[in-house]
Amino acid sequence: MKIIKLKNIKDWEKFKKEASAGNELIIFKFSPICGVSFYAENIFQNWVDNLQESKRISLSKVNVITARKLSLQIARELNVTHESPQVIWLKTDLSIKWNASHYNIKETEMDKNLVYCN
Repeated sequence: MKIIKLKNIKDWEKFKKEASAGNELIIFKFSPICGVSFYAENIFQNWVDNLQESKRISLSKVNVITARKLSLQIARELNVTHESPQVIWLKTDLSIKWNASHYNIKETEMDKNLVYCN
């Protein structure tokens, strides 16, 4: 599945519209200079690589260094603590379905949230 890189507020606003098409949204926030982010990104990417195309999910990534303003905006808007690495999974109504950071980002946990994404 394709992962959209969100770089600014305009990208974020466009990405959110995927929910109105019936897709749940996943935002993966990371820092390219952090070892834990690198570790979590590998887990996330491996999970994405094994996703069935039929899942109603739209995927995105946010670099918290180059898109810091956006990363902070997402945290404020969704009322979550800004962390990196972080996965924020949104339902189609843009409410939070699941949120995890650092070593709590696991394929098994993400799989649990796939149940209703068909």
